[in-house]
Amino acid sequence: MSVGSTLEEMRKSAGFTIEQIARLSRIPTSVIADLEHDNFSSAGGATYARGHIKTIARICGVGDSDLLIKFESQTIPLRKSIRDLLSENHVLTPKKERKPISWTALGGVVAVLFIFALVGTAITSIQESPEQNIITAPSNNEDQSPPSAAIRDDVEVKLKAVNGLSWIAIRDSTGRTQFSGRIHQGEERTFTDNQLLYLVMGNAGAINLTVNGEDIGVVGAVGEVLRLEFGPQASNQG
Repeated sequence: MSVGSTLEEMRKSAGFTIEQIARLSRIPTSVIADLEHDNFSSAGGATYARGHIKTIARICGVGDSDLLIKFESQTIPLRKSIRDLLSENHVLTPKKERKPISWTALGGVVAVLFIFALVGTAITSIQESPEQNIITAPSNNEDQSPPSAAIRDDVEVKLKAVNGLSWIAIRDSTGRTQFSGRIHQGEERTFTDNQLLYLVMGNAGAINLTVNGEDIGVVGAVGEVLRLEFGPQASNQG
């Protein structure tokens, strides 16, 4: 259920009309009607819309915490990657920006290495006797460099409540809400999508994250609301 539908149901359950709420709150009837249709622009922006929602909830005698978290999940764009968000919260060290390669400088380095190789070969040939001057075939030893991380074609997010409970909302790349509710101490949930997963945590300090098989750990403080985005990148890439 959206924020607007929840507001409308809350108002009707309390026995108020839009006009009555408008008189008690001094919020224009047109703005209340827009809020109930998930149109928050006429309220004057997210800050004013959030204040109106709190006022209406108070008049109806309903707590506003879950509704405000739902508002954050529904309206705030989630465009940053997991590494960017964790870096902003001082959980991870930001990656250093790589300077572009200078092909002129690289060509000079290659030329110098080539000259050293020729000189080294000439010295070796002079020092060796004719019997020892045997050309050997190149070695066929396998490349010992570590394999690059495999790129996933999907994204998997595992949540485990390790420090109390938290309200969680998670949407996939189609905008469908896969889950919206509370995760209690010790409870685990796993979510997957072939493109992106958008996560809102109402109590980031309670949840341990595992993303694409990588244990990220607890990424926020107790009571902190975090909004994160996860894609199908390799587990050790940002």
